[in-house]
Amino acid sequence: MADILYPLTPEEFFRDYHGRKPVHIPGDGAKLASVMDWKTLSGLLGQSGLWSSKSLQLVLDTRILDAGDYCRPGLDREGREAMMADLQKVGVWLRRGASLVCNDIDSLTPGLKATANALEQGVGGKAQGNLYCSWQAHQAFGSHFDTHDVYALHVEGEKTWRIYQRHFEDPIAHPYFKSLGQDFHDKHKGPISLEVTLKPGDVLYLPRGWYHDALASGQTSVHIAFGLTSVIGLDLISMLFERAVQDPLFRKTVPSPDQGPDQAMADHLAALGARVAEFVREPAVVRQFAAFMRGYHYDRGTLNLPDDALAKRWRRRNANLKVTRGANGWQLGDDRRAVPIPPGVEGPVSWVISRESFSESEFAAAHPSLNETARRQLLTELGNMKVVEVA
Repeated sequence: MADILYPLTPEEFFRDYHGRKPVHIPGDGAKLASVMDWKTLSGLLGQSGLWSSKSLQLVLDTRILDAGDYCRPGLDREGREAMMADLQKVGVWLRRGASLVCNDIDSLTPGLKATANALEQGVGGKAQGNLYCSWQAHQAFGSHFDTHDVYALHVEGEKTWRIYQRHFEDPIAHPYFKSLGQDFHDKHKGPISLEVTLKPGDVLYLPRGWYHDALASGQTSVHIAFGLTSVIGLDLISMLFERAVQDPLFRKTVPSPDQGPDQAMADHLAALGARVAEFVREPAVVRQFAAFMRGYHYDRGTLNLPDDALAKRWRRRNANLKVTRGANGWQLGDDRRAVPIPPGVEGPVSWVISRESFSESEFAAAHPSLNETARRQLLTELGNMKVVEVA
């Protein structure tokens, strides 16, 4: 995460920007070179079995092309009938100025996977990545807002972004927000608050709800937009449903407002609300929700052969551990006690305790800044502390 935000520090980012306002973070071309380049993109597109009308889309001047315009009937990798991308037709549309959108690519290369994992560990949540390849003077999408935080990593060419205002505070992926039309967006986006041209190595952070649009200002433009979805209060409500099923009060029939005074119904609803307030104070519920939050990420496993067939695999022993910042630095512990974490390894320790199990190659891929000796020493120490054990 620190490498993605550099030269902005994580402390500055979370203090001044995260969830609050957009920020443009300039970088140099080498900063994101391992994430994506033209050669890598061409190689991915050459794996034609990956690309259906859902995973690959074309957009020309704000119009999403129909699948029949660039796909042909075929079979996907699971042998199911699907509209599969015809790369010759795709090339024709690209020459006409259509933008290329590659969806859900965050696990397709080591660089993409490492970036998505770093964002998940640094922010907390699930990261999903889409690639956008655009051409000068052709705008793919009209002004809109997203229902997740966006980290736009610019890797090729130039693109000018216009950031407007924030009409909704923390919108979510719900029809109430998703069904709004372009007329609504154009009416409520407000004046431009920031206009910036992204170049290779730049990062743009957009909190959810901020209106924006973008147009390639150079001959070409490629960026990866990582959408971060974090745990919200509605997730607690979903979890409490299962808890409420166990309580007889929630299984009782609610007094009908048509068969007596409304007060009986109102009193019953108040009793239900009071019981919910009791639920959220139960230690078991707090522990369950904490475990849910720690596990709220995608599992992008790796298999490095032949090593993984011969090397150790580790599993977590305690799901209630957490990494927190104390007065004297980072520490690892539970509700009873905590021990200090050596400086610089709080990220790897957080990664370890957020997974039920992992291989040494997965650990190495997620934390390339740690050399092999440091990785083995850390795993040995965590094993001695009974945080992990050999699977």
